[in-house]
Amino acid sequence: MDLPAVLSALVHAGGDGSQSIERLSAQATLSLLAGLREVSTAIAAVQARALVRLEGAVKDECLAQEMAPRMAVKTARAEAAFALHAAPAVAGQTMSSSRRLVQSMPGMLRALAHGRLSPEAAHRVGRVVGPASPELRSQVDQVLTEHLPYLEGCGVQQWGDEAEKVMHALDPEGAAARHTHAVQSRNVSVRRAENGMSVVTARLTALDGARIRKSLALEAERARAHGDRRGHQQIMADMFADTLLGRSEGMEPATMEIGVIITDRSLFVPGHADPAVVEGLGTVPYEHIRDEMRRAMASAGDDPELRLALRNLYTDPEDGQLVAAEARSRAFPPALARFLRWSHITCRAPYCDAPIRQNDHITPYAAGGATSVDNGNGLCGIDTQKEEEGVRAEVIHDDTGHRRTVEWTTRYGQKARRSGINFDPVGTARRRRHRRLSATERAASVLGDPEQVAPRESAAMPPVADPPEQQKGWVTYTLGELEPTREGGPTPPDSHAIIHRAICRLIPTGILTRRPPDHPGKRLLCAHSDYVFDATLPSTRREARDEAREEGE
Repeated sequence: MDLPAVLSALVHAGGDGSQSIERLSAQATLSLLAGLREVSTAIAAVQARALVRLEGAVKDECLAQEMAPRMAVKTARAEAAFALHAAPAVAGQTMSSSRRLVQSMPGMLRALAHGRLSPEAAHRVGRVVGPASPELRSQVDQVLTEHLPYLEGCGVQQWGDEAEKVMHALDPEGAAARHTHAVQSRNVSVRRAENGMSVVTARLTALDGARIRKSLALEAERARAHGDRRGHQQIMADMFADTLLGRSEGMEPATMEIGVIITDRSLFVPGHADPAVVEGLGTVPYEHIRDEMRRAMASAGDDPELRLALRNLYTDPEDGQLVAAEARSRAFPPALARFLRWSHITCRAPYCDAPIRQNDHITPYAAGGATSVDNGNGLCGIDTQKEEEGVRAEVIHDDTGHRRTVEWTTRYGQKARRSGINFDPVGTARRRRHRRLSATERAASVLGDPEQVAPRESAAMPPVADPPEQQKGWVTYTLGELEPTREGGPTPPDSHAIIHRAICRLIPTGILTRRPPDHPGKRLLCAHSDYVFDATLPSTRREARDEAREEGE
């Protein structure tokens, strides 16, 4: 590899300029930028391997000189910092994530080398899987590699979220322990910013962060509605400072809703739990949500306005996205807008991880676009102006007419795709891999080439929990059993968890069915029903039971 020659050409073109670049058309310039991006990702993959090799070589030489292993690691980090022109802490993080990618995640490293994800995304994944064992990292790598075609338009934050979701699903108990340990690292830092500004950073639990963001956003919207001409973000920053410093009366108490998506397994059988997803924030460990629900139930007497509403949602088995119905008005009604926020979590424009500010019609309403989940996208404030930038979006459907992703096209023909959040990454990866391998085996059998038939053992995906009917310790509950006592209704047994007894109302809001493409003779249930979880109910029943016991005595 003649690095000096390549470097010399790049230095000349970038530092001194090039007439050939100056004469390029817009389309040719875009092609040049795409090629440079591919070169930079390939260089990042080589750099990751070089850092791992540097670490190994320095450690070997230090240990040969009978230095302590800890000193050998510090020496390797210092050498990497000087080579990368980075701070030792930054170089150490890059070296650690590179080691995980090289040693345990070959799929992600190959994807980086081929330009299928950015260096920032690859190292974000490497940092997320840091607490995991090498075996678990390898399993996460298998699942993410299977999902590569569906993740290439994602931002850096979602790449990290996907890795965390997969790791949580494969190791629920480890996720709970990691959350407990992470809570101990709460902190606040203040750093200088440019032009006389500062940056305040608080490391808090996920739900506390979501509550703060939602409170500030509601206050900003209220101020704008009353004629305040400051920008939305300016009002949020001013209210944050005024409330903390006591410079004004602060924010008025407001009723707000924080959307959290968590599976029934996580609530009732935590040994087989899935990760939870917080609206506008992303993936969090299930134990964090369970702790918050317990805290809400314990404080029900002190906060009678508190309610936890459980809405029963269903995911599509093909891609793990949520399914729902549509509305007829131009504006997205509250229930549908909330559903889009939950389905998309962050802006759905390619490579963007900003918070959702508006729900956008993919096909404009004026052009006949429906107000529906299939035609709705949660976008940030900038990407809602895509038409002004010459960008258009189009829903991509599968053979059955179901939305799978959205394709974005710029004025000059650049394309990128981004779908909704996959809430079942491990399950969908298993199904996709099974179909792909089955198709390969069928094709090989038709061609009469037995060597092309991949053995089943080599295609094994990471183990996941069995279905409830095959899982020891699972209890199958009907809706009637979960529903609390009504007139003529069943009485929940005393052995039920308190969370079961707190489900006080069941409201079916419609049932949808569709035919899955792999099994046209069957129909999938895509129902939507609501549970209202009353946090005051458990304490009320507990008090009544205690009073009855005292009267009996």
